[in-house]
Amino acid sequence: MALKHFITHKIAKLEKEPAATVTYSDLEGEVGEDTLSGYYQRCASQLKGILLQRSGKRYGVFNPESPAFSALIRNWQKEAMPFSSWARKAIAHISASLDSTDLLVDGYIAVFHEELADADKLYIFHLRYKDSVTVDANLNLSETRYLDFSNTGFGVCINLTDWAQDEDAKYITFSFGRGDRPLQNAILDAIGFTDTLNTTAETEEFLEIVDSYSRTLPEEQAFEYKSKVVDYCIEQDLRGEPVVFEELENHLANETNAKPAEAFSHYVIEKKKERRKQPAPEGATPEELVAAGAPVANVADAVKAELIPDRKKLKGFIRFSGKNKDLSLSFSAALLGKDIEFNPANKSLLIHKVPESLLKQLSAKSTDNED
Repeated sequence: MALKHFITHKIAKLEKEPAATVTYSDLEGEVGEDTLSGYYQRCASQLKGILLQRSGKRYGVFNPESPAFSALIRNWQKEAMPFSSWARKAIAHISASLDSTDLLVDGYIAVFHEELADADKLYIFHLRYKDSVTVDANLNLSETRYLDFSNTGFGVCINLTDWAQDEDAKYITFSFGRGDRPLQNAILDAIGFTDTLNTTAETEEFLEIVDSYSRTLPEEQAFEYKSKVVDYCIEQDLRGEPVVFEELENHLANETNAKPAEAFSHYVIEKKKERRKQPAPEGATPEELVAAGAPVANVADAVKAELIPDRKKLKGFIRFSGKNKDLSLSFSAALLGKDIEFNPANKSLLIHKVPESLLKQLSAKSTDNED
């Protein structure tokens, strides 16, 4: 990881206070070869991993009607200011968005920049902390404070290369941590972010097509096929990679060793063509490309041939689950209509095959009651 800059500033905003208080770092933010660089590298790597692992991320671009934040980045890129000056201005801009609100924020804002072989990326994270007790060099107990990575707040990744080339409609990735929902609108407005990708709607459409395709398979293969699709999509999402339909098709062909897998990406693209007629870069519709004998790769340019999935929707596709304060229930969708029946009239479930471990508990309880 070619980490070039890393700097943190402290931010605090109490619910009753009219404005946030920012304590700025005096560091320049350059990551060199000194003994501290390893900490910056490890922290950046962990934060990037958190962003990748999270479900429900949002993808978009800068809103041209809210150019203040993007203009700051442009000025830094033009070397009109050093990274440390940009970081101060950026955090001050974000802090100002919290003024006159009842929002509560505490912790640190970390900003870092990395230069990779294929892209330059800029990251912004809200870091939360915990106070604890440590043993010092003299073996005395003392108070310490450490970053609580498991409770990291919002995270933003801006792909500067895609933004500069203006080739990507999703060069900003945004995600929020636990308890961040009240902050969401304020932070998004401060950044000037606008969504260009509805991952929930696109995943729902994709899963409807997968469900439709599975009905063309023998019953004993259908659920296994859907499970393989979901597993692959979740793995891709955890890697931070999109699901490319042709690559998914190849994966399915290898995993299932079934002839129908070879037609999967064709089926998805055909169904997407039915749902939306969208002109290709050459000005032709998908139907016109197919009529002209164009290969699937060309047709895929006219119909989006990849998916950035919503992980929650994926999991719900092959598994039903729900809970309240007294009951927690989860089961494979393959059991519905077989070992488990749902009666919509009285909103009840009938379970024909109880898990062995639960059956033992119930049997023991029944015996105790008889005694």
